[in-house]
Amino acid sequence: MPKPIQAVIFDQDGLMFDTESLAATSWFEVGPKYGIHVDGNFLRGIRGCKPDKVKQVCTQQFGEDAMKDYDRFREEKRQYSYRWIAQHGVPVKKGLKELLIYLKGHNIKTAVATASSESWTQGNVRGAGVENYFDDYIYGDMVKEAKPNPAIFLLAARRLGVEPEACVVLEDSFNGIKAAAAGGFNPVMIPDQDQPDEEIRKLLTACCDSLTDVIGLFETGRLSLQQP
Repeated sequence: MPKPIQAVIFDQDGLMFDTESLAATSWFEVGPKYGIHVDGNFLRGIRGCKPDKVKQVCTQQFGEDAMKDYDRFREEKRQYSYRWIAQHGVPVKKGLKELLIYLKGHNIKTAVATASSESWTQGNVRGAGVENYFDDYIYGDMVKEAKPNPAIFLLAARRLGVEPEACVVLEDSFNGIKAAAAGGFNPVMIPDQDQPDEEIRKLLTACCDSLTDVIGLFETGRLSLQQP
């Protein structure tokens, strides 16, 4: 019988906040100035990856010559996203705060495990007013291996003091779901830019349309909560 859930680990971009679409726009807007032209398949492959892994993939895709200005490109792309959020506010995904309130009300531990930086993450959670709902934060530079390696989720579980099989991982990306499954977690996908294919569906504990629907997994007993 599956263990009762004691903790929920949240990805950030595309899961808590509608920032993957923003990131995609930044690639399309800034990339061509540097000779970098990407498509949906390319972006799908790098979602959830750490910056050094993204640079490695770009080098393989576009060659060393195109990457000589990569750091300048990455900074310009980053500033594009920061300017958008400064103008429009943090694009919070449906049900985020409601789910966090529900989990806290049932004494379920929570953490953010994201390949993104501390400054980007904290700016978003503070802008959304949810920074105090999380017990811990794990950033991409705190682990060596990137998703689909499960290292970031395993570190989050250790810091929360919970075994992987008693943790739900909420993810929107293929790489994140693969990482959660590889680590022995309960992967729940809330699709954002990509719908799960057959390979990903085989790894899932559940697939939900929104974060609001995650509450229903517990309310209907599909996932059981640790009793206080």
